[in-house]
Parts: sequence; structure tokens; C-alpha cells
Amino acid sequence: MNDTQHAFDRAALARVWRLTRAYWTSEEKLSAWALLIIVLTGNFTIVYLTVRLNSWYRGFYDALQNYDAPAFWAALGTFGILASVFILVSGTRYLLRMWLRIRWRTWLTKRYQHAWLHDKAFYRMKLVGSAVDNPDQRIADDLNSFTEQTMTLVFGLVNSVTTLVSFSVILWGLSSTLPLTIGDTQFHIPGFLFWGALVYAVLGTWLTHRIGHALIPLNFQQERVEADYRFNLMRLRENLESVALYGGEQVEDGRLRTRFRRVIDNYHRLIIAGFKVDMFNAGYSQVSVIVPYLTVAPFYFATKMPFGQLMQIGNAFNRVQDAMSFFIDSYQNIAAWRAVTLRLTQFTEALESLEARIDDISQVERSSAPRPQTETLGIRRPDGEALLDGLDLDLQPGESLLISGASGSGKSTLLRTLAGLWPYAKGRVRLPGDGVLFVPQKPYLPIGTLREALLYPQQQTVSDDALQAVLAEVGLERLAGQLETVEDWQQTLSGGEQQRVAFARILLRRPRWLFLDEASSALDEPSEQTLYALLRARLPETTIVSIGHRSTLAAFHRRRLQLDGRGGWQLADVPA
Repeated sequence: MNDTQHAFDRAALARVWRLTRAYWTSEEKLSAWALLIIVLTGNFTIVYLTVRLNSWYRGFYDALQNYDAPAFWAALGTFGILASVFILVSGTRYLLRMWLRIRWRTWLTKRYQHAWLHDKAFYRMKLVGSAVDNPDQRIADDLNSFTEQTMTLVFGLVNSVTTLVSFSVILWGLSSTLPLTIGDTQFHIPGFLFWGALVYAVLGTWLTHRIGHALIPLNFQQERVEADYRFNLMRLRENLESVALYGGEQVEDGRLRTRFRRVIDNYHRLIIAGFKVDMFNAGYSQVSVIVPYLTVAPFYFATKMPFGQLMQIGNAFNRVQDAMSFFIDSYQNIAAWRAVTLRLTQFTEALESLEARIDDISQVERSSAPRPQTETLGIRRPDGEALLDGLDLDLQPGESLLISGASGSGKSTLLRTLAGLWPYAKGRVRLPGDGVLFVPQKPYLPIGTLREALLYPQQQTVSDDALQAVLAEVGLERLAGQLETVEDWQQTLSGGEQQRVAFARILLRRPRWLFLDEASSALDEPSEQTLYALLRARLPETTIVSIGHRSTLAAFHRRRLQLDGRGGWQLADVPA
């Protein structure tokens, strides 16, 4: 991506600003700004105490040089007071800063999680070919990194600027009466120590960026490959039985090794780039320690400067130089932060543009109606190949319709289109506002209690007796005593048992319009017939639309919609 090839540009800064300001202008803005001001006040207090300690250095070292015991002990007393206040303010600032970070992350997580789940965006992003990889990892990991790194960098920058202003005044004053001595020549340059620190920091910053500019795209790539590796581990965990039955453990091991090798290969490149930056920073920091002493050494050895002033100048110079070197010291953190913000802004833009992309693809006019209807409905594949053309369908209350056709003919895609999931379509679709239930072939069972799995997604209040009765009706009597048992039911139950749970949900929901996408495919034919007969007996007024291949299903449906997968279709009555 071009965005990863440079650290910042105007568009990138605008995206970061949009990402950052959302929380600070939200409904939590008053408490957020109050916490921020308190934390910044703590920062300013720390800098003030550091300035006081700089002045303390002069008196303390002068007392040592002059063998002045009373002044020495008095200086230690002053130090004790300053250090105690410093520790108290630092601890309080840390707690409030972490509290602010948690509140910010919580708000962002809720916002992104809602945007991802709202209006089925999580599914639609995949359908339209979004370039956003691993959105779940961006919500779970990148938001955490963003809030942590942003606060670290912002407070570090504020601290550096405050320190720079405070100690620049001190350093300017200390060097105002000192000439710059080079050999036997003296140059009277006002504040030359300040200008020396500035030139030294600017040169170091430029060299750091030249050496470490590759860290930004490498950090972005590292986030991607790490997320891809974690996702594939999770995918394996969700399909343990299938992999075990196929004997695919060696293949999975090889696939995971390949993905992990990408993690390590990119990490090696990160290490090399980071090593160069770190080595330069180490040398830069070590040299900066002796620069002020080398500069004023001729004055000190000419006995024109007390030892305390020498130490004060050294401390003030290093404080100014450290403040000016914020970019150098934080370069690797800035590179990691830039990668995280790039992933989040990319995710944000994908979510914001999703509706427009769907509108560009879909030509379906959707509206509500007393019963499901389609007019001249056409469905195509993403590559433009037609699956269905000109379907006119009008479902009546209590009707039953069987959708059949060869594999890949568009049966499931038709249901997705009716449900509003499939955008590659045109025509008109009308659905009732409520009482509609779509049941997939593989039901989703959340990790939790069996009660929650039965009532998903609606968690209404249903008595134990009613739930146990429904379990018995669908052939899951053995689970009647496990309503409060917490399990990963997707892994615990067989495919057929999971589909029985789906039928139990139907009986509990009692929809008026029911669409089944091969919802009994994992069951044997006698069980399938029993469950369909149960639906007909318990829900006589419900319209049932089913996808299935077995001829036995025809006995429960009065009409059949046959698809040929090339756009053609045929709707006919099924003989009784």
C-alpha cells in the first residue's frame, strides 16, 4: 500500500484526527476532558519538580565541594520533600491515566463493535471483497494498542515540550555569561548551550528518520501476518473434529508453519531495522552526556565556575536535549503507532463506505408487505454470471414451498437475497416487518448455557418446563437437565443435534414466515420427516420455504421452485 511507504501526509493526519477526536467530542467528553486536564496537571507538576531538582543539584554539589555538612544535610532534607511529592504525583497520575485509557478503549470498542455488527456489515464486507483483513483482531488488539500508544506518545510529547520550555530558560541563563571556547579563541554567543542542544537534536532526528523509515511499513505488515496466524489457529480450533476425521493434522501443521514463517520473516526484518535505530540512539544518547561538560570544561578548569554550576549545566543541557530528542527516542513507538492507526483508519473507511458500495452493487428495491413477494428478481454471481432471472413469487399464509436444483444453482443465494444479505441482485423484494425467520444449514450456537443456545438470538423468559418439553419434541431428551450447563455447544453436539436445536428454536419462536436452508441435511430421513411433520402440526399457519434435495421433502410441500443455475426457473404445484 502506498500509505505504508511514508510516515505522515496531510490525508493521513486528517484520518488520524478523525479517529482520535471521536471520543473527545462524544457523550463522554466532559469526563474525558476532566481526566485529561488532571493528568496534564500532573505532568506539569512533574516538570516543575524536575526544575526544582535541577536547582537543588547546584546547592548539593557545592556543599560537597566546600565540605559544608550543614548545607549538605539541609539539601538532603529538601530532596526528601521534593522526592516524596514527586512519587505521590507520579503514582496518582499513573492511576488516572490508566483510568482514562480504559474508558477511551471501552468507548472505541463499543463504537467499532456496533459498526461492524450493525446492519450485517461483518457479512457484507466479505461479500463485496473488502480489503480489510481480520476485522475482529483490529477491534480486539488494534484498539487496545491505539489507545495505549496514543496516550504514551501524547503525554510524552507534552512532557517534552514543557521540559524544553522550562529548561531552555535555565540553560540560556546559565550560558549567557559564558563564552564558547574553542582552543584559545572565545566566541560570545548568547545561549550557545541551548543552540548547541538544538542543533544536536535536529541532526539526530534527521539521521534517525533516515535510518529507521522502513519500520512503519514493517510494523503494518507485522500486524497483518500476526493477525492472520492467530485467525488460522482459531479456525483450526473451531474445526477440530473435521480435521481429525480427515487426518489433516500434518497439512494443518504445514499451513500453520507457513503462516508462522511469515511472522518470523517479517519480524527478522523488523529486528534489523530496529537494531539500526537502537544502535544509533544508544550512541547518540551516550555522546549527549559528555557534550555539555566538554563545552564548559575550559571554564571549570580555569576555576571560573563552581562544581555545582557545572553539574547544573550538565543536567539542564541533558534535559533540553532529551526533550528535543523526543522523536528520536520514540521513533520505534511512533512507527508501531502509525501502523496501528493505519489499520484502524482503513477499517473505519471500509465501514463508512460499505453502504455506498452495496448501493452501487445492489439494484434491489426493498419494502415491507403483508407477505413475502418478489417481482422480476434477478440474482447473479459476483463475476456477473446469472443465477436467476425474472422471478415472480407470492407466498401465501400457511403455504409450503420447496426450492430445489443442482448444487450451485443458487438456492441458498436466493434465500440470502430475500434476507437482504446478497447484494448482487436486482428487482423487488417485499417482506413482512416481523414474524420472519431464516434458518441456515449450520446453526450458530454461542458459547454459554444451553438455555442461551436454545433462545438465541432472543433471550426472552421461557420456563424450564417449556424448554425441556421442546427438547423432548425434537429428540434431545438427554439434554433436558443441562439447561444451565455452560459449554461450547458447537463443538459438543453433532451436526444432527445442532440442527435439532435449530428446530427447537423454531418451535419456541413460532414464526409466521419460515425459510429453511437445508436445515435438516445432517439428519437421517426418518428424523427429517418427523421434524417436518412436527412443524406442520405445531405451526399450521406458518409459511414454510425449504431448500432440500431429498424426495421425501416433497411430501411436506405443496409447491416446488426448480432452479437450473443459468437464470431459468420453474414454479409448479406438487401432486398430493
